[in-house]
Amino acid sequence: MKVDIKRLFLGKTALFFALAVPVVLALLISLMVAPYFYADVRTQGFSVAVLNEDDHVLTRTLLQGLAESKSLSGLIQTEYVDSREQGLEAVEKGAAAFIHIPIGLQRTLETGGRMDISYYGNQRMPLEDKLLFESLSSGISLVSHAQHAVNAFFFAACAQGTGFEEAASSYNRLAGVFFVNVLMRDALYEAAEETSPLGGALPVEYYAASLLVLFVSLGSLPIARITASDGGGGLLHRQLLSGRTPLGCFVSRWIAGSIFLFVQYTVLALALFLVAGTGGGNVLLLLAAGLLLCAFLSLCGMCAGLFSKTAASALTTVFIGTLALGLLGGLLLPSAYMPSIVRDISYYTPFAAGLKLSIAGMFDKNAGGLIVFFAMIGICTAALLFAGYWRFQRRLR
Repeated sequence: MKVDIKRLFLGKTALFFALAVPVVLALLISLMVAPYFYADVRTQGFSVAVLNEDDHVLTRTLLQGLAESKSLSGLIQTEYVDSREQGLEAVEKGAAAFIHIPIGLQRTLETGGRMDISYYGNQRMPLEDKLLFESLSSGISLVSHAQHAVNAFFFAACAQGTGFEEAASSYNRLAGVFFVNVLMRDALYEAAEETSPLGGALPVEYYAASLLVLFVSLGSLPIARITASDGGGGLLHRQLLSGRTPLGCFVSRWIAGSIFLFVQYTVLALALFLVAGTGGGNVLLLLAAGLLLCAFLSLCGMCAGLFSKTAASALTTVFIGTLALGLLGGLLLPSAYMPSIVRDISYYTPFAAGLKLSIAGMFDKNAGGLIVFFAMIGICTAALLFAGYWRFQRRLR
């Protein structure tokens, strides 16, 4: 086993790429993300000029909901104006934006027509302008979808013989339900002490755990290269002639690769602890998850080398396979943002289990389902162990 370990750690270049590069890349990424959390840039309360020419009750309700929503509470002050000129003048005097709602907006939408709402942002207030525009555009999109849905219901009910009065009553009831839910959309968001610049779905813990699993997975590249080169070298045959069994040679390479990856795992975990901090984790859980994950990834590299004809193809297999499994396992994109069928498959991938175990070990020792995640990686490891040893014996023949 000493020979197999020395081959992996041979040379300063190998050590540099194995230990220093992942840490440097993680720190560089953290430097790009950290300013969003710690920069002393805060938005202040601002005013918005509104010219509402549509006197429909739903329009007034939506404007009130926007001004009083929890997500913008205490931040926006609505200033109603009587003309377009007054609205533009308000922007010049410091309002973040001017919104012009034309007459007949709701009536046009009810008949399936199209109506444009004019929005004029203040270029001197880009942060406030962006915040308001995103909130307004998402609200309008929800209103549009709700309006089309109740319109389709009304016309379908009339086409099936429902009386006009009954259809109109159901229309008004559904419209109220839809628009109330639009105004309560802030319930979709959660309060969090620390979130990422991409929203509450991507906290710091996600970045740290995903980088840990991703970089350690890429660490199996040299394992794949050395395994693929074994067939053309004399080391394996000399070991067999010295009395070692094929199983001993295979297990020796597997353990050496696991140790190689575990060293990377430990160093990178320490670096990410410095970036993301520690809290709520468990060192023993993290180490246990790391040992199992590294044993699995070592077999991944070995199988790529054993089933590839050249070292170059083995490296390509590991690299592409890591990116594919990383994407499917939620390392590059959280599973919550995946299509439902892909999300269901993602839950059963080893990288998804490794991500969840890493998060639990680093930040949340009380997380549920840990035994299931350990079992998932264990089953994948056993399958690769069987396939890898079968291919190893075939190569010896």
